[in-house]
Amino acid sequence: MDEKYIVLLVVIEALAIFGVIAAKVSQEPRALFIIGFNTLFVVAATIVAYGTGALWRQIMILAFVIAYLVHMNWVLTAAYRATAAAKLEGQIDRPTLYALPVILTNTFGWLYCLPFLWAADRAGRFDVFDAAAIGVYLVGFVFHIGGDYQKWRFKQKAGSRGKILDTGLWGLSRHPNYFGDFLIFVSFALLSASPWGLIAPLANAVQYFLDAIPKSEAMSKERYGAAWEEYCNRVPCFAPWFSPSAGDSPGENKGPSA
Repeated sequence: MDEKYIVLLVVIEALAIFGVIAAKVSQEPRALFIIGFNTLFVVAATIVAYGTGALWRQIMILAFVIAYLVHMNWVLTAAYRATAAAKLEGQIDRPTLYALPVILTNTFGWLYCLPFLWAADRAGRFDVFDAAAIGVYLVGFVFHIGGDYQKWRFKQKAGSRGKILDTGLWGLSRHPNYFGDFLIFVSFALLSASPWGLIAPLANAVQYFLDAIPKSEAMSKERYGAAWEEYCNRVPCFAPWFSPSAGDSPGENKGPSA
């Protein structure tokens, strides 16, 4: 096996073990999500260290990841109580709590970082893939950060309890933060210029549509009732400007990938 993959295996599984220890000590999920998300930087930096491609492109990889993680670490610290992850406290059994860091570190390390294996080895000048990656990343960043920030600000206002945020980006999508997150992983795939890089955004979409969105919308339906139905009929679930699907529910907070 190539040395790079041996090092990645050791790094990712060491972080998984660290996450399990953190779970045993804290008995709550916040630290696990912090470790899981920051696996992205550790693995990306390891891949870049072994990369053979253009230095400026490797710097772009790290810049994308660092900017993303600055926001996510803010979400998981200052804005944590406004996330769906916080609602797992007291509701998650011990086996699941101990399995969560293993799932998170391996998902971020092997799936979400996968495009960097090709991006870090890409030589040559700035091309259409790089331009598209930057454009998609910026749009995703606006939706991701903007959606989270608007939700956080809304939660801070007196009188917002029991009401639906349906203005700004939340008037374009019921999950603008999820949509922006997905676009960021699309940008990683574009930067790789490889069809294999598409595994990252596909894995991200599967996690949202099979786990985070159904859970978030079920909670929203129970909480908001008729107001949810009205919001649902006006606003698309995920991508803005797509027709909303009746019977779905509005997004509320970041799920496990937050």
